[in-house]
Amino acid sequence: MKKISIILSLLIAIAAGNSLFAGDQNRVGTTSGVQLLIPVGARSIALGGAPLGGVRGAEAIYWNPAGIANTDKSEFLVNHMKYIADINLNYIAVTFNNRTIGAFGFHIKSFDFGDIEQTTEEQPDGTGVTFSPTFIVAGFSYSRLLTDRISAGVTAKMVFESVMQTKANTLAFDIGVQYSFNSKLRIGVVMKNVGGKMRYDGANLERRFPLPSNSQQVDEGPFRGVALRSDIPSTFSFGLSYVLNTNEDNSLMLNGTFSNQSASSDEVFGGVEYAFKDFFFLRGGYNYQTQGSSEQIFGASFGAGLKYPLGNFDFTFDYAFRQLTSYFDSNNIFTIKLAF
Repeated sequence: MKKISIILSLLIAIAAGNSLFAGDQNRVGTTSGVQLLIPVGARSIALGGAPLGGVRGAEAIYWNPAGIANTDKSEFLVNHMKYIADINLNYIAVTFNNRTIGAFGFHIKSFDFGDIEQTTEEQPDGTGVTFSPTFIVAGFSYSRLLTDRISAGVTAKMVFESVMQTKANTLAFDIGVQYSFNSKLRIGVVMKNVGGKMRYDGANLERRFPLPSNSQQVDEGPFRGVALRSDIPSTFSFGLSYVLNTNEDNSLMLNGTFSNQSASSDEVFGGVEYAFKDFFFLRGGYNYQTQGSSEQIFGASFGAGLKYPLGNFDFTFDYAFRQLTSYFDSNNIFTIKLAF
């Protein structure tokens, strides 16, 4: 009973937190650390970003940390995404699962922007100098089975951004819960990116110009501008996963999720996964913005996966394709997992 009371308190606290996050399109483009919203894991992306109730293992670190403990094995995951505008995303995660003390996870996500040519007001066509921004998210997770049906997890992560000599960072947290009604139906609730504000500071904010003065000595600086602090994009999401076992070799998983965004339109996600003998998988999904859907950037997603035992390891390869509706090429995501 004590564990049930704890989990009910967690669910109430997370649900109450929903009032902090009202979807508001007027805040689009006003937050920092938007790299936090870029997903990882080819399986989950192919499912439209909807697997909050059923995601488990290393892939759960990003989607719902409660799912880290919902497997008997430890995992090592490597993910690569060809994102937009020639930006590449690389992600590494590892989990260690111990039924006695719980499950632990570590992850690091980084971006490769390539070389960008510097431009200034005086030289809008370029100065001949190139730079490459550094965007990194790294964190530590802990998850535990509170009962045979309930798991809870938390992730603490450091968000770091650097453009030339100007930097910003903050600390953020994800808190999640998963509840299993039975072997087929699971529900997940997660509150993500709850933390401090970010503010850029550095030498690139310095400018030289003369201050108006009646004195013969004119102060020409340099003067450094003070950037405003801005919020990170927090989200509150809940989702359901339901498994249909058509026969011994074939199964179908249905996933649905609603996400309340603090700085954009709320979204609804849906996804379907077909599994053949727990060896071959086909997936499809879609996400829909409940407000301003005519400006929606991402469309349908598709993917496939293979899972094969190699001695004491389970080797999994997943691929996902995520459609972009305009401006950029669609995303291609590749994930390799080793479970041991």
